[in-house]
Amino acid sequence: MIPYPHPHNEQEHNDNINHWWAYETTKYLTDRLRNLVIRSNWNKKVINGFKLSSNDLEIHRNRFDNYILELENIGKQLKTIGLQYNKQRINKIKTILIKIKNYEN
Repeated sequence: MIPYPHPHNEQEHNDNINHWWAYETTKYLTDRLRNLVIRSNWNKKVINGFKLSSNDLEIHRNRFDNYILELENIGKQLKTIGLQYNKQRINKIKTILIKIKNYEN
């Protein structure tokens, strides 16, 4: 016969699962954010380092639109989880991406 788990232990177990999920999800989103910044920096170097055609510049501008959307999505998810969410950090990254997109670098 398998004993039923004690209600207190079950709640503790659920709390541990929720904490683990929040930690792992935050870690995943932070990695996505780091990757986004790396890709943005690489594209900034391409824009500044090479003579690009107007078509290539437009491709890069559209790419930064996608980066901004991805950043906003990551920010919303981090805010939902509530661990290590820093609105100022997200806004600062967004401002930088917009400046790069508009060639104000």
